[in-house]
Amino acid sequence: MRDEMKKVPRLRFRGFQEDWELCKLGDVADHFEYGLNASAIEYDGKNKYLRITDIDDSSRKFIQNKLTSPNINVEEASNYILTVGDILFARTGASVGKTYRYDIKDGKVYFAGFLIRARIKDSFDSEFVYWTTLTDRYNTFIKIMSQRSGQPGINAKEYSSFNILIPNIKEQQKIGAFLKKIDDTIALHQRKLDQLKELKKAYLQVMFPVKDERAPKLRFADFEGEWEQCKLEDYATYRRGSFPQPYGNKKWYDGENAMPFVQVIDVTEQLSLVKDTKQKISKLAQSKSVFVSAGKVVVTLQGSIGRVAITQYNSYIDRTLLVFESYEKETDEYFWAYTIQQKFEIEKRKAPGGTIKTITKEALSSFEVNFPEYEEQQKNGNFLKNLDNILTLDQKKLDQLKSLKKSYLQNMFI
Repeated sequence: MRDEMKKVPRLRFRGFQEDWELCKLGDVADHFEYGLNASAIEYDGKNKYLRITDIDDSSRKFIQNKLTSPNINVEEASNYILTVGDILFARTGASVGKTYRYDIKDGKVYFAGFLIRARIKDSFDSEFVYWTTLTDRYNTFIKIMSQRSGQPGINAKEYSSFNILIPNIKEQQKIGAFLKKIDDTIALHQRKLDQLKELKKAYLQVMFPVKDERAPKLRFADFEGEWEQCKLEDYATYRRGSFPQPYGNKKWYDGENAMPFVQVIDVTEQLSLVKDTKQKISKLAQSKSVFVSAGKVVVTLQGSIGRVAITQYNSYIDRTLLVFESYEKETDEYFWAYTIQQKFEIEKRKAPGGTIKTITKEALSSFEVNFPEYEEQQKNGNFLKNLDNILTLDQKKLDQLKSLKKSYLQNMFI
């Protein structure tokens, strides 16, 4: 018999055997309320204003790096203050269906008009109810119910009709507490990862010379003196990739002995290529492209300009990328990759709107680069490589926790 027919989940804590009961969201909530119809003003230091955009799409936490307050006499809006157990539902737009459960750590919070509050009855566990809004069953309900002739939307009455399968209160509390513990662990790992990224950013700002200077602010012991400076064209030999035209011709792709074909979309922000390129270049087209061996530095010249990678595998590259083939002096590839990345960051800061719209070969050739002796390059390169390895490991742990959470949501609910 199917799990839905038996009204029990696939995965369950020991000691619980009863069928879950089918009810509606409206049965577990005392009432639903629409939020404040007020604009946001500068944060007054006490009264926080929560809008749809203040709810993180992934973690569903209250984003508090740009706090605001409601533009209203707060003494007359006490009924819009969130309390423990309240769940908010986004009622319109692209974020319809997004939910948030109030956390007392978030402080004194008022909720805005495009949100609907469900005040959960004391006889139900609001943590459990919140987790049901992250299930596939709920997502399916949102897709169907939100369909409108204009932008998608769901009102309070429609939300109240959502069918929920609920166990007894003890099992609700057990499941809610268990998933909250996983969520707290994910949040802890996310904070650690964010802090590490900020630390790396800080190192990059002081490990390379700034404008008009020839030595960095931070160096390893036993290294001193100015770094050399020259134009890019005088230090490195490089070339753009290529691809036969027209792009859409099927004979240029796949087939026997096809190889990875690297385009802008295949270059990540982590100094690497994706594990598997979107396209494979056919044997016939390879002679008309540019081969790049593993371990070479490439940089994007169109689209997301200035994205750098050290190739992990042999490949061919599109004309939207450039490969550094050789250098006038012995060069550490990892250090060079960061040198180019930092150079593009400087150019971005100088460009209107912080975006480089195009880069010509002439402009690239005139880039001035700074570089120390090979031993210092190696030292810096190894340090940054080790830091990146830690970041990669922490990101992998975080992804595993998120996958675990997703699996539990699929198997601990009906």
